[in-house]
Amino acid sequence: MTAKWVGKRMAMGIVVLLIVSFLSFFIMQAAPGDPAAAFYGGNAQTLTTAEKERITHAFALDQPVAYRYVAWLRETVKGNFGTSYKEGRPVSTILMERLPNTLLLFCATMFFIIAGSIWLGTVAGMKEGSIWDRGLSIFSIATSSIPAFWLGILFIYFFSVSVGILPSSGSSDVSGHGGLLDTIRHLIMPASVLILTHVGIYARFLQEGIKKENRQYYVKVARANGVKEAIIRKGIMRNAAIPYLNYIAITIPSFFGGSIIVESLFGWSGLGQLTVKAVVTKDFPLLMGSVMITGVIVVISLFILDLIMYAMDPKLRKGGVR
Repeated sequence: MTAKWVGKRMAMGIVVLLIVSFLSFFIMQAAPGDPAAAFYGGNAQTLTTAEKERITHAFALDQPVAYRYVAWLRETVKGNFGTSYKEGRPVSTILMERLPNTLLLFCATMFFIIAGSIWLGTVAGMKEGSIWDRGLSIFSIATSSIPAFWLGILFIYFFSVSVGILPSSGSSDVSGHGGLLDTIRHLIMPASVLILTHVGIYARFLQEGIKKENRQYYVKVARANGVKEAIIRKGIMRNAAIPYLNYIAITIPSFFGGSIIVESLFGWSGLGQLTVKAVVTKDFPLLMGSVMITGVIVVISLFILDLIMYAMDPKLRKGGVR
């Protein structure tokens, strides 16, 4: 049963990636703009009609879109994302240079968001009607309403301009010899912006789930029969964790959307900043590569969360929930 369930989840992930690649490719191909202009940038106006036709033929842009998609997919499966229009280097090489920074930002941010939201949500949920309960409600609304770019600008003004204790942009020292501590100093502000704009709403979701479980009849019966509070809390947390994990899974794609803004604002050299650069320069191979790598990260993250929920929820193991 477990192997069958894992196989289905993996198949679903592959289907999702195929759909993402199909939609992304066709939307990008439908975007306005001359491929020659995208390739040559400001020098495009000097090209003759014959040179533009040569470029179009060289990149198979005179072929039907469906043919180009199948050819692109065939090469992508082999690990070949093509060559960047602007940099003239393999897209896979460029992506591997940026991927570690994105994974560092994502993993560090999600760790503190999950840890902080579990602590805040548990404390507030178990003390319904207390100052913790009302305070978290206000905090979650306030932090989730703040635009990430505006909060980032405030951080830069205070910590970089006014106080001068943190670097305003980049992911490492310009010399490249800053080491781990230097990377952490560059990571603090972009990670803090993402944490503050997400931890409140995550905690609020868990808080409401705990409050709902705490009102259930089985909890009242357990307390009336003298069951230890620690055991009751464990049962409440276990039942409230399933929808909480589902919520995390739902919001991971939007989390990457927000990280694109943060990476661009702080000059964090990750996939988000690379995606914005590819859009501006109309570097379609690089843009497709960025979208697909981001999609793979999202699918793997959702698969890990599915495994955790499968281990925690007996209904999934019994096949009761599809």
